[in-house]
Amino acid sequence: MSRVRIQIAFTPIADDDEFVLGELTDELADDLREIGDAQRVERAAVPGAKGVAELALGVVTVLAGTEPGYVQAFVDVVLAFLQRHTGRRVQLRVGDIELIIDQPTHQQTDELISTVRAAIERAHP
Repeated sequence: MSRVRIQIAFTPIADDDEFVLGELTDELADDLREIGDAQRVERAAVPGAKGVAELALGVVTVLAGTEPGYVQAFVDVVLAFLQRHTGRRVQLRVGDIELIIDQPTHQQTDELISTVRAAIERAHP
């Protein structure tokens, strides 16, 4: 079974603070865990600072498969997140392919599913 990492990042809006962004990041990661392996992205600590890396706000990675049902579920989860949080966009990075999603039509959603599946297959070694 082909699997590849996808990075999912969402845009903050003007009223967001670190707490809100942390809560939204956890929400997206939890939603994605319902269909597969998902985790928040760590970023390196500030040079010279003591301690371990921090969790990045607004960024989650998921180990994705190419099965049609999985890709459909993945896109559905991302779109449901966007519907609950109007005004946000999501950026998907699969290998060297980057997609920006906000509120797609049904036809664009079908195209998105095909594009994500193709990107996963292309990124798989």
